[in-house]
Amino acid sequence: MGILLLLALWQALTSVVARSSLPTPLSVAIRIRQDFIHADQLSFYGLNTGLLDSMAYTATNVAAAVLMGAVVGAPLGLVTARFRLLRALVDPVLMTAGTIPIIVLAPFFLIWFGVDRISAMLLVAIFVTVILYVFAQRAADNIDPVYEESAYTLGASRARVVRDVLLPGTVPQILGGIRIALAGAWGLEAIAELMGAQYGIGKIVQLLAGATDVEGIFAALLVLGVVAVACDGLAAWVVARLAVWNQPARTGAE
Repeated sequence: MGILLLLALWQALTSVVARSSLPTPLSVAIRIRQDFIHADQLSFYGLNTGLLDSMAYTATNVAAAVLMGAVVGAPLGLVTARFRLLRALVDPVLMTAGTIPIIVLAPFFLIWFGVDRISAMLLVAIFVTVILYVFAQRAADNIDPVYEESAYTLGASRARVVRDVLLPGTVPQILGGIRIALAGAWGLEAIAELMGAQYGIGKIVQLLAGATDVEGIFAALLVLGVVAVACDGLAAWVVARLAVWNQPARTGAE
């Protein structure tokens, strides 16, 4: 219903806004079909691709960046939650990095790593690392100390406490953090591609913006939005399955 309402509002706005600024949903859908495999307009700029290939490029970068950020941020957050000295050293660095806008960092990464896809992936990975670091650290802080103390009292080793207490208690929140980081990573990846990538949805938007091709821009952004929403739904399903023990119990009345 929400999608239908959005489409109806979009269609209604086209009656009061010039088509050159706001194309109709139907015209955008037709443009997506035309440009899905190969976009003739982009060939004039030397970019022989379509929305499908560009979206695959962007999605691959997002997946790699989220994986890199999760591998670094989540373990680091768990470790610093239990070692206060390390936390005092790492917190200022990551919190400062998380406050720097990606538009400010992008020129430096382009200089250091060039216009290859690694620049965009590292930019997004920094954002994901900070998000997962905070989520993992807070998840560990929220565990009642009595559980770990009881485990040690019963003779559990540190490795056993990590495996049977710390990880089960923090995984649901960490997975939720991955979902939030994934939602933001799509937009950041597009921005990073706008700053100087050779491929991707962001590159298409950059080229079409220079030609004031509003219809093409809407088509590219709509494809990006649909894929992002689909991935968010998939992530929600995976989180529910991986953290099934964290789901609220159902009563007989339900």
